[in-house]
Amino acid sequence: MEPIAVDRRIGAAKGSIEQWERGEGNPTIVQLRKLAQVYKRPLAVFFLAAPPVGFNTLRDFRRLAEIGHGEWSAALHAEYRRAHAQRDVLLELAELDGDGLSTNWRLPVPSDDDRLAESARQHLRGLSVLPFPTPGADQYKHLNFWTNALEEAGVLVMSTEGGEVKVEEMRAFTLYFDEVPVIMLNGTDATRGRLFSLLHEYVHLLLHTEGLCDTTTDTRSTSPDRMLEARCNAVAAAILMPAQDVLSARLVGAHRAGDPWSLPDLIDAAKPFGVSVEAFLRRLVTLGKVPLKIYQEFRAGQGEGHSKKAKQRSSGGNFYSTKARDLGKGYVRRVAGAHRRAVIDSTTAATYLDVKVGQIPKLASASQVSG
Repeated sequence: MEPIAVDRRIGAAKGSIEQWERGEGNPTIVQLRKLAQVYKRPLAVFFLAAPPVGFNTLRDFRRLAEIGHGEWSAALHAEYRRAHAQRDVLLELAELDGDGLSTNWRLPVPSDDDRLAESARQHLRGLSVLPFPTPGADQYKHLNFWTNALEEAGVLVMSTEGGEVKVEEMRAFTLYFDEVPVIMLNGTDATRGRLFSLLHEYVHLLLHTEGLCDTTTDTRSTSPDRMLEARCNAVAAAILMPAQDVLSARLVGAHRAGDPWSLPDLIDAAKPFGVSVEAFLRRLVTLGKVPLKIYQEFRAGQGEGHSKKAKQRSSGGNFYSTKARDLGKGYVRRVAGAHRRAVIDSTTAATYLDVKVGQIPKLASASQVSG
């Protein structure tokens, strides 16, 4: 960002940034706080003698071992810090309320992944307060159902803000804790992509692992990290698309072995599960209904599961709905509830929710669970 634009963003006189960089004068603490917001850096960074390095603390599942890890963007660092900060808020509110935090997300992990998927599926279905999506339900109802189930299980589910973290960098990440683990989804990803990432990250939690993911299965790689990613994909797919339900689907049952799948048929067959065509086609491979080569050709040609097919969030939409989604509806409900019971004051609640005091009621309304 050009210095003159930063001057304007922080309300400083023209040329202030360039003067400070030359050591001529210093910003006020208010200006420093605004600079921290503009550059997406912690305030303490501005008091260091040199720019910090080595803050990439999460395991990185995104790249093949021979490629190595890339440096995080400032936006990704900001979302990582926000995830920790919001988790700290929930821990503080639980202490103020004097109640325990749900750890229902945890499950015994059997050696058989099909049993793990079935156990997780039934467990989460029993926790969600929303009705299970009907075959004709749209993709949002599927995402809302599973998101609510994980929130009820004690997981903080969030989304990245502002569209600044690109799906090329991160589809999702997980922070593993016994209490209030965090799943961060990329808010610019397609809805079906976010749904699959959500369950993929939940499997990471069940396996007591955390890190940055792109949820892409590379069938040629045998590195431990990529093999773990493939395992999380397989279990997530089995949760969302149980074998019996897929195999008994009309389009699958009527399809003759060896015949090509048309894109319209794949779209229709995937819709009842709320998943992408790519995820459904990969599941058919796993179930022995489609050769792996067909999936690889589809992915190479027009796969919708990766960044170039992800829908970028527009700058429009409802502010309160988007804000509730990004913060996490469960998080907003908890903070708004504490405010309503006078456990915290209005200023504190507004700070935790990153809104003005007068906006709290509408944000709270947008966070309510509805089918």
